[in-house]
Amino acid sequence: MAKNEEFEAPDWVQNDSETPPITPKQKRILNISLFVFVPFCLWAGWFEFGRAQSGNWRAWVYTFEWPFFAGVSYYLWRRLSKGDIPRIPRPDLKALADEADGKDKQ
Repeated sequence: MAKNEEFEAPDWVQNDSETPPITPKQKRILNISLFVFVPFCLWAGWFEFGRAQSGNWRAWVYTFEWPFFAGVSYYLWRRLSKGDIPRIPRPDLKALADEADGKDKQ
């Protein structure tokens, strides 16, 4: 890349006005992953509860950790299935360059 070329941000850096809807394929993948992951997490929590009752003190942490993971995955599923996809804001490169130049002069 030549020095005079303008920097172009990657495609995954988007403006806030650009909100593409979720595709049916993405929704299907989200649904399948949720319906596989949540039962697995609940089963793992139940399994760790049995281990904790038999005297494994460290399993008490996992007893509550696995259902927490299931809750987080449900939260993310709801957010992503509604199309609320987190966006990385486009940086203001001119302001950052001016700020850097101002700090160098001091």
